[in-house]
Amino acid sequence: MRVHYEHDLEHLLSPARARHILGVAGYGAARPAGLHPACPFIAAPLQPAVAGDKIFEVWTASTPATHTQIGPVSGSCSAEAAFGALVLDEAGTVHLEQAVERAYLCIFDFLDQTGFREPIRFWNYLTGITEDEQGMERYRRFNTGRQNAFTARLRQPVPPAASGVGGHHGLSVIYFLAARTAAEAIENPRQTSAYAYPPLYGPTSPSFSRACRHGPAGAQSLFISGTASIVGHETRHRGDVEAQLAETMANLHALIKVARCAGEPGNWTVKTYLRDPSCREAVDRAVTSLFGPHSQRLHLQGDICRADLLLEIEACHLPEP
Repeated sequence: MRVHYEHDLEHLLSPARARHILGVAGYGAARPAGLHPACPFIAAPLQPAVAGDKIFEVWTASTPATHTQIGPVSGSCSAEAAFGALVLDEAGTVHLEQAVERAYLCIFDFLDQTGFREPIRFWNYLTGITEDEQGMERYRRFNTGRQNAFTARLRQPVPPAASGVGGHHGLSVIYFLAARTAAEAIENPRQTSAYAYPPLYGPTSPSFSRACRHGPAGAQSLFISGTASIVGHETRHRGDVEAQLAETMANLHALIKVARCAGEPGNWTVKTYLRDPSCREAVDRAVTSLFGPHSQRLHLQGDICRADLLLEIEACHLPEP
């Protein structure tokens, strides 16, 4: 697989290249006119950190992709992986946790029917993530719905890597990658596993692993979940964006060390979520220092899942073709 952060998709939409597109997420961008009508496209409720910018996140495969729609999930499958996306249905009077549980159960239906039964990476973009909904924070309701679905259908002993970020511009969405074989979960020795958080953070712990490796030895992909200024299970450096950035980078470095992929040939792609986009340049310098000047970097404005966190960073390392 490959991921591309692009301002313009024209060079990827030739007939020879377009058939390898698994799916596209748009940030401040509508569906491109030249994209195949059956190809999955999701409009994320997040905007680029540079006002007025439009960016596409494009996942491609080394083999041609076949597009499919199963229930509310719009997806594609190549020989090696599957991509899927759906909009969270919050219409009516249903509680958020019920909508999330239903969405994830539909995702598992998609995985079962395509044969790509092992989810390896989720992105959850939830509007108003830290707002109150009928007496409970929306992120806490989200966690309960996700956990209910995982308890019912997840085959893996620990949950997959994931990001959960708040947006302001549109509907809540979920998109994901899956494979025929399970990923190997990785935890950060500096942090409590998210799925083992104490009840302080809600009735249900967040269901994700800090990172995962997937693929054969010597050609593994590394997916690092959304990572923030948390040590143990506690937020560090409230109100200090520079200190939170330094702590976040220390957590990312620890995960890379555990994964043992530092220095391996491959391509880093990094996505940052910034509560205040004015810190974009400082964050970009830190990210470039760790992941290299040739890394792809996408900076987005978004709310982090705790009100006292100012930024979050995720990354993936994909092997050379």
